[in-house]
Amino acid sequence: MKVLITGATGMLGCDLCREFSASGEVAGLARGKREAKQYRASELLAADITDRDGLARAVRKLKPDLVINAAALADVDFCELNPEDAFRVNAEGAKNVADAAEEAGALFIQIGTDYVFDGEKGSAYTEDDSPDPVSVYGLSKLAADDYVRSNIGKYAIIRSSWMFGSCGKNFVDSVVETAKKGGRIRAVGEKSGNPTYTLDLAKAVSGLSAKIMQGKAPSGIYNISNEGVCSRYELAREIADLCGLKADIVSITAKEAGGTALRPKLSALDHLKINKVLGYELRHYREALKDYLKTRKRR
Repeated sequence: MKVLITGATGMLGCDLCREFSASGEVAGLARGKREAKQYRASELLAADITDRDGLARAVRKLKPDLVINAAALADVDFCELNPEDAFRVNAEGAKNVADAAEEAGALFIQIGTDYVFDGEKGSAYTEDDSPDPVSVYGLSKLAADDYVRSNIGKYAIIRSSWMFGSCGKNFVDSVVETAKKGGRIRAVGEKSGNPTYTLDLAKAVSGLSAKIMQGKAPSGIYNISNEGVCSRYELAREIADLCGLKADIVSITAKEAGGTALRPKLSALDHLKINKVLGYELRHYREALKDYLKTRKRR
């Protein structure tokens, strides 16, 4: 099986390349030239998803069976201040990838976000709940979801949340480094979600894509994140405890944290649908966090 992954050098893209390289030929697309072996891709091409014609040519040449769009402009505050850039990458760029995959007859997987919800439901969101984004980032990602649902034949929209992994800057690393330096950690305590280890997410995406290609699961939206819900403040305390670090961790409000964009209050995701398809539950984020911190020590 040939797999094409955009955003291949990003935090999730890197683990997707590693996961799919175990069973097939993986080509990655990234904006800059990188060493393919570092990301476990058989080929790593410099390409921009906003370049519709260039992207289409690359996909025609590769003839993939599966295309995963993990490329995104994910800085929520930057997106709020630069809406044109957000929609150009997250909406129009995703559309370009989806159309190229459709032309190639490939299964298309769009990596979405919990930020398509306003967080006011008071409980975990299912795949059938109506989105209502409170930020430009959420709106731009929802525009991509809507396009895929209306125009693509074989697809999966993966809604995930609060990612951490070894191939990019993340909240976990920030907490560890600040704690080691004896600095104060200010983390929001009034917003909650599901922390997600990109390694676990990549494995679940692989399992789901196989089910869809085998006709054992339908196209549609799937929530995939680790089990367990917490705030950033609670997560910071758990990180420090697991590392044996004495840290000055303070719970703050979203207003005190600053930032331009609004965030959902409770963006937890319901996992019943994906659990049924995969036949297992993703582990609790605490177990995933323990493994990640062990891996981090060896880096």
